[in-house]
Amino acid sequence: MDDEEFSDRKYLKRRDRGNEHGWQFQFERNPIPESEYFSDKKYGSKALSYQAARDYRDAFLKSAFDLGILDPNATSLRHSIPLILALSPRNTSGIVGVSREHRERKDRRSPEVNWVANYQDETGKNKQKSFPITRLGEKEALLRAVTFRRDFVLRVAESTTSSIKREYIDKHLQGLESLLEYIAALEDAADVFFFLGTINNPSLSSTTKQEMLNVRIGQQRFRKLVLDMWSHKCAITGAAQFITASHIKPWSVSDNSERLDPFNGLALSPVYDKAFDVGLISFDDEGKILISKRLAKDAVLLGISGQERIRELNFIHKKYLSYHRQRVFRPNE
Repeated sequence: MDDEEFSDRKYLKRRDRGNEHGWQFQFERNPIPESEYFSDKKYGSKALSYQAARDYRDAFLKSAFDLGILDPNATSLRHSIPLILALSPRNTSGIVGVSREHRERKDRRSPEVNWVANYQDETGKNKQKSFPITRLGEKEALLRAVTFRRDFVLRVAESTTSSIKREYIDKHLQGLESLLEYIAALEDAADVFFFLGTINNPSLSSTTKQEMLNVRIGQQRFRKLVLDMWSHKCAITGAAQFITASHIKPWSVSDNSERLDPFNGLALSPVYDKAFDVGLISFDDEGKILISKRLAKDAVLLGISGQERIRELNFIHKKYLSYHRQRVFRPNE
């Protein structure tokens, strides 16, 4: 390994004094100063001690970022990555690296309105690529801006060798991919209106918009996963129309992994979905329907026979159904 291969020395210093040969990891920023020495003798060579020091540094910084002690956009990291990984103070859309702008034009009576993607050119200069809303339409202009930003971030990711930097870039990239999937899937006029109304609402902060978008994107991803699992058919009737992806353990009390877990969902027709959601029906571990006393009189009128059964329950489904029976289902009401 030549000197060029020891080029990644962020927080690392080489020590060669007398019989002391090795690498020193030194992080001197509050509130977590940290120091650790990696000797060539202990690890077997200069190259192996260097790799051990790098691994230790990357694990340390990742833990600090994950715990919120360090900001991944802090100056030391930001200068070495050609993009911002969090919302800037000027962002109004809630989408990192993408914004909506009004630009006054002397040759026009009304301002030009664009969706804009931030990027850097080959010289490292910050640039913006504009996509006019008047010509493309709101949804298409936004879709192209996010796509442009995604492609730029992908190029940055492919040229990044540091594992810790790559991890945070990949997280941003995955967020853009999920957003593109969400936008492309918007077909219902009400959904398009809600989405565009949210990101264009001047009374909402960019952080609030980001949180709302993350929820909607997560719900859409959950819906797709659940419907795919049940072949886009009701788990009870087999009907393929008007199917809803219903959470077994409610979204409001689920953690982030449970909210997106397809095993925490059932594909249900509208009547079953509503009754299940408010706790008027549930299912035992064999998949047999359970009906509350409150619903008993109207069940047949609603098309619920009491003989329904879900026949393809996984053991993970059963874990969530146990929660539903104990916390959501109201058998005696």
